[in-house]
Amino acid sequence: MRASVPRATFIALRARREALQIASDILYEQPIEVRTVACSGCGEWIHVRGKTITDPLTCPACSATTPLPPYLRGKYIAREPQPPTPLDYAPSDSGLAFVDHRAPLDVPAWLVWFTLILFTLGFGAVVGFLTG
Repeated sequence: MRASVPRATFIALRARREALQIASDILYEQPIEVRTVACSGCGEWIHVRGKTITDPLTCPACSATTPLPPYLRGKYIAREPQPPTPLDYAPSDSGLAFVDHRAPLDVPAWLVWFTLILFTLGFGAVVGFLTG
């Protein structure tokens, strides 16, 4: 008796064939124009040009408003210029070897003592290794 092939296999093969057909159509046909947006009201294509700085777009055919897609917003909507922020650093060509900024002294006392003990133990271990 012959084993039956599950129906899901044929559905997957059909979907694969359709995906390959769509991919080859995209690959070998005319390039897709990404600067055209379909109107949400009538479905007509709205051509986005460099002078378009409004969001939402207005369809010339039906006067419906369509939001500008996110991938086009950064390209066509003017941004407000940010004021320059002053940088807090000492330039390397100023001749200063160090900057006169104090380090914060709000380190806990236990951390200072712990560090001191670790350094002492480390120094003792190095001395013991070298003399032993």
